Amino acid sequence: MAESGLFKGITDEDRDKMYTCAGAKERTFKAGEYIFRQGDVPSSIYLIKKGTVMLVKDFASGKRNVLYSVHENDVFGEMFVFSAETAYWFDAVANDAVTLIEIPRRFFYGFCQNACGKHKDVIKNMLEIQSGKNFIMLKKLYLLSGKTLKERIAMWVLDCAGNADAFVSHMKREELADYLGTTRPSLSRELMNMQDEGLIIADRSKIRILDREALEELSE
Repeated sequence: MAESGLFKGITDEDRDKMYTCAGAKERTFKAGEYIFRQGDVPSSIYLIKKGTVMLVKDFASGKRNVLYSVHENDVFGEMFVFSAETAYWFDAVANDAVTLIEIPRRFFYGFCQNACGKHKDVIKNMLEIQSGKNFIMLKKLYLLSGKTLKERIAMWVLDCAGNADAFVSHMKREELADYLGTTRPSLSRELMNMQDEGLIIADRSKIRILDREALEELSE
C-alpha cells in the first residue's frame, strides 16, 4: 500500500508493529455495504487500502445527502472518535469493493511499549488529517450557500478545476446530484442548460470550462 497520511514518515515495519499493538484488523466490503450506520457507537478509525467510501446522511424520505467521499489511503471516522459524540450521525457506505484497516480508538489515547517510538508521529499526522477534513466540510458549507443549482454547480466546477480548464469528476452523476443537494434529472438538465449558455462542456465525468469569468460571477 502506498504511504497514507496517517503513517506519513513511518516505515512499513513500524506501521505493522503498531497494527499489532493496536489490535487493528483488515476488513472487506462489497459495493453498497455499510461500514457503519447512523446511530452506531464510534469505536474505531478506518484507513482505506483499496476502494472508495461515501459518507452520507440518509433521511426517512429516502433522500440522501453525500457529505464527501473517502479514497485509497484516506482515513475516516476520526471526528467521532475524538469528540464527545456517542453515536454516528451519518452512514459510511462502500462505493465499490473496499478493503480497509480498522484501528481501535484506544490506540490513539495511549502509547504502547513495543513499537511506538513513532506513535507521537501518528498522533501529529492525525491532527493534520483532522484539519484537512474540517476544511472539506467548510468547503461543503460554502457550496451549499449557493441559492440556485446553477450557482452550486459553478462553485463545484471552479473548486474541482483549480487553475486548470478541465477535470474528471470521481463522482457518478447520481452521487454528484446528492452532493449538490438536488436530483439527478435536475442536475442533468442544469448541466445541459449551462452547456447551451457556453459556460461548460459536460461530457460524462469530464467537465471543461468555457467561460471562467461567468462561473466566477455565479460563485460570488
